[in-house]
Amino acid sequence: MTSVEPSKLSAVGAARAVTAGERAQIEARPRPAAAPAGSGAAASGVSLEVSAPVEAAAPPVDAERVQAIKSALRDGSYPLVPTKIADAIIAAQVSLSLPERN
Repeated sequence: MTSVEPSKLSAVGAARAVTAGERAQIEARPRPAAAPAGSGAAASGVSLEVSAPVEAAAPPVDAERVQAIKSALRDGSYPLVPTKIADAIIAAQVSLSLPERN
């Protein structure tokens, strides 16, 4: 992975829309030949254009199941097992503290 020095990022400005004149200049530039695999994007002059905002998809939620659990918690009929809850908390802590593998 390429390292980035913060001092070299000072020339990077905020994102802005490309004007029609700038788009014409970009499209008039000669396109470089496809770079060999592993040569790196910076060396091949790769650019990125986003044409439309990307909306995050809503997570899948079973609203009926959520309401059933809420009702069971309210009336005390939901089976809460303290040892299972404790085991899940410990497992989550262990998984979050493990180093990431690439």
